[in-house]
Amino acid sequence: MATIKDVSQLANVSISTVSRVINNTAQVAPEKKEAVLRAMEELHYRPNSFAQALVSKRSDCIGLVVGDLGGGPFFVQMMKGIEDVVAESGKYVIVMSGRHDADKERHAIEILLQRQCDAVIVHSMALSDEELQEIADCDTPFIFINRLVPGFEDRCIHLNNNEGCYKATQFLIEKGHRDIAFVTTDDLAFSDGTHRYNGYVQALEDAGISLNEQLVVRAFPDEMGGSRAVEMLLERDTPFTAVVGYNDSMVAGALSALRDRGYNIPQQISVVGFDDNHYARFVHPKLTTVRYPIEDMGKRAAQLALDILDTKDKEGQMPNIMDLEFHPQLIVRDSAVTKA
Repeated sequence: MATIKDVSQLANVSISTVSRVINNTAQVAPEKKEAVLRAMEELHYRPNSFAQALVSKRSDCIGLVVGDLGGGPFFVQMMKGIEDVVAESGKYVIVMSGRHDADKERHAIEILLQRQCDAVIVHSMALSDEELQEIADCDTPFIFINRLVPGFEDRCIHLNNNEGCYKATQFLIEKGHRDIAFVTTDDLAFSDGTHRYNGYVQALEDAGISLNEQLVVRAFPDEMGGSRAVEMLLERDTPFTAVVGYNDSMVAGALSALRDRGYNIPQQISVVGFDDNHYARFVHPKLTTVRYPIEDMGKRAAQLALDILDTKDKEGQMPNIMDLEFHPQLIVRDSAVTKA
C-alpha cells in the first residue's frame, strides 16, 4: 500500500507539499499540484481520512445513533431518509445502535465524536434530557430526532404524537364507538407513550366519554406485547368494540390474539394502529393507521445538520429556518367500521 512518502518521492516534492494538496490547506504551484495528483493516481494512493479530518476539522461524515438496527421498518425508513440527503451532499453516514439502553447510547455517541463526525443525529430513548443537553453543548452540531430536548428546540425534529392518537380515537368515536381500548407501551419514561395516551384521553373527553382505566393496557411495544395486552384486556371482562394501538406492531399482535379468540375484525372489533409501517396495507384487513412520516423526518434532520455545517463555514450567515414539527395523518383502510 502506497504511503504519502511514496507519493512525495514519485512527484519529486516534499511530504508537506503532498499534505497541502491532499488537505487543500494552502496554495501550491500548479505544476507541483498536478505532479502530486498524477503520483497519487499512479500509486493508487488513498489519503488517511482520519488524518485529513484532524487537519481540516471536517470528516465529511454525519454520525447517526438509532435505537435498533434490527427493530423493524421504523429505523430503516429513518436511515433511508437521512442517507438520501447526506449522500447528495457528497458526505457519508456512520451508524451506531443505542439499543434503547443508556450505556449503549452514551457509548455510541462517544464513538461518533471520536471519529470526528461533522454532526451527529441522535434518536435517544434512554438518556435523560439533562445528559443530552450536556453532550450537545459542544462544537459538534447535534440534531435530535423524535425527541424534544429543552434548550435545543431548534435542533429537534419531532412528531405531534398527541395529535396522532387524538385523530385515531376521534375517528372511532365518529364511527359510533364509545368503549375504545388503548393498547400501549409499558415504558412510562418515554414521552411518545405519554403523548399518545394524552391524545387518546383528550379525544374521549372532548366527546363526553369518561375514561375507563380498565380499557387501558400496557405491555412491551411489539407484536408479542400487543398479543399479551389483548389477553389481559379480555381477562378483565370489560366490554370494548374498538382498539387504538400505540404502534402497528402491537396492533398486529392484537389482531392475531383477537382472531385466535374467535373475533371477526372489523365486524366485531375495529382497530386503528400508529406508524403506517409497510405491512399495514398487506395485513388482513388492511390496517387503518396513523402515518408516522419518519423517512421525511430523517430527511429534515439531515438537511438541518448540513445547513448548520454550511453556516459554520460562512460566518454571520444563519441556518435556514425549518418547521421541525411534523403532523401525523390518519390513513383510512379496512380495519375499522361503523359500530353496528
